[in-house]
Amino acid sequence: MSRITVQSLSKSYGGEPVFSDVAFEVTPGMRLALTGPNGCGKSTLLKVLAGEIEPDTGQLTLSKGAQVGYVAQEMTGTVLEHQLLSWVLSALPSWNEFWEEWEKAVAADDNARIEKLSHRQAEFEERYGYNPDHKARAILTGLGFSDDDLLKDIGELSGGWRERAKLGRVLLQGADILLLDEPTNHLDLEAVEWLEEYLLGFRGTLAFVVHDRIFLNRVGTHVLFLGTGKPVFRKGSFDEFLVWDEENRSQRQKEADKLSARIDNEYKYINKFRVKARKAAQAQSKLKKVEKLEQELNQIKEAQAASHRGRSLNFRLPEPKRGDKVPASAVDLEFHYDGVESVWPTLDFQLFRGKKVAVVAPNGAGKSTLLKLITGSLTPTAGHVKVGSGTDLGYFSQHQHEILNLDNSVIGEIRRLSDSNLTEEQVMSVLGLFLLGESFFERKIKGLSGGEKSRLLLATLFLSRSNFLILDEPTNHLDIETREGLIRALKNYAGTLLFVAHDRYLLNEVAEEIWALDKDGLTQHLGGFEAYHAKSKQEEACRVGLAACNSEEVREKRKLSKEEKRRQAEERNRLYRTLKPLKKEYDKLEGDWEKVLDEQALLEEKMNDPVTYEKPEEALKLNNAYKEASEWAENLMLRMGELEEKIEALTSEVGEE
Repeated sequence: MSRITVQSLSKSYGGEPVFSDVAFEVTPGMRLALTGPNGCGKSTLLKVLAGEIEPDTGQLTLSKGAQVGYVAQEMTGTVLEHQLLSWVLSALPSWNEFWEEWEKAVAADDNARIEKLSHRQAEFEERYGYNPDHKARAILTGLGFSDDDLLKDIGELSGGWRERAKLGRVLLQGADILLLDEPTNHLDLEAVEWLEEYLLGFRGTLAFVVHDRIFLNRVGTHVLFLGTGKPVFRKGSFDEFLVWDEENRSQRQKEADKLSARIDNEYKYINKFRVKARKAAQAQSKLKKVEKLEQELNQIKEAQAASHRGRSLNFRLPEPKRGDKVPASAVDLEFHYDGVESVWPTLDFQLFRGKKVAVVAPNGAGKSTLLKLITGSLTPTAGHVKVGSGTDLGYFSQHQHEILNLDNSVIGEIRRLSDSNLTEEQVMSVLGLFLLGESFFERKIKGLSGGEKSRLLLATLFLSRSNFLILDEPTNHLDIETREGLIRALKNYAGTLLFVAHDRYLLNEVAEEIWALDKDGLTQHLGGFEAYHAKSKQEEACRVGLAACNSEEVREKRKLSKEEKRRQAEERNRLYRTLKPLKKEYDKLEGDWEKVLDEQALLEEKMNDPVTYEKPEEALKLNNAYKEASEWAENLMLRMGELEEKIEALTSEVGEE
């Protein structure tokens, strides 16, 4: 059994607590999502669980003999000289050594040793499978590596692909306890979904940090929230945790409101009677009572302040000036790196003003290259790409952290990257808007986290007031609260947006069109990401023969005999003949119903006239007439409802035919 038990765990750096009083237990089959705003200690806690660092206080217990899988931060030594597949396989015990021992035991006729080795073989096969090489290839393929990549040296891989290699090695190890820190950061959509499915089938104990909301909800069975308040461990998905937290917050607010009202009333009594001798003692007694109530209220307010949701990035991008009808276009666009064929076939496109478009493709298919060609940071090999003369372009890149001057202060850097005409007050207020308030102004850039650097770059984008934004993985390094704030701002943005992301929540919420890049070039899909994604899945299923699109049933439909077609035509005609009188009757009933409504309106007008009631017998007649009209209208509506159901059913049959 693989189990993690944590009691009163705490960790500080430089006297500042990272987390404190953390307690939970995770057992096999549980998938614990470590959540909370950036800087709350999620990654630090994972390192403690992995044994990479020691806690200051508290106790951590792992099941005896449990193997822990954790992705180390750096590849050191001669690792870069290893071939990818062999390095991943090297995580497993050497089968060669095992068989050498086996042969020696057999040669010595050592039955006791043979029996021990048999048990060991069974354990190996249970943990690592009967064919480790096949399993390693399946994992690496799932993470996006091609067959050719498996034979490359790790040194030939880019940073993102090395991260995938480390993840693949850990997954192959067959660990009982798996600890994953932002495993989706360097994965494309296909690899993220593969990893989700892999982890849903993992039988051991899993603790992970991820800021992908869809991944969180699909994979996590429990939530440990670290934030400004006391750590909270809850069963359920992240969305369920948020609902619980909101209910708690609402309840605390009600309690605070009640206490405040009670305290106000008590003070009114005290102020009224404290000067009267007869009531002074009673007023004094009430004063002590009020002090206790105020202490209680302060505790509730502290609990409210220690919310389990961090401060949220909450802003609107400034209204941009109206730009060109076509902010960006391309004709016969090609690009290739030295000695390599074109990244994709010739591209032709027009991006119209106000559109929000997501470019999707597997990693390495040229998404970022296309964005760089539009921004002008790369030059086309052939053809051309044009940005409109009235277009103010703002660009955010996942690699843009490299442009930051690490020795500069936050306030100095935003001045360097922004319009020099901006006032001090404007710059400071925008930094505050992006949760980089006064305490950050003089902080060095090199002391910022990845998320804080991203927020600084987003702040410069805000100040640019661009009417065309190009964003390359804008949510990388951002915590969930900040991601959601950015998504809200992009949804309300009045300009043109072209972006690349593997964050499905961002894609679902913001993209109005999907541009898919593949070996055939650029294909534009109207509608949002969800519809595009569902269609892509269906097409993929068809390609591997899992959908009805390639089934015998569909092929048979294409081969309908003349007799079958004639029979279907007759059936359609019969349905139409049945429909015709029903529709005629419905139209007549609808006409009668409208007449009754007019009659009711006329009767109501007379009934509302006081003169009517001067003659009681007339009033009685009116009331009876109104009652009859109402009943008739109700009967007509019931009959129309029945006809509607019949017509709808028959229409549906016609459609199916």
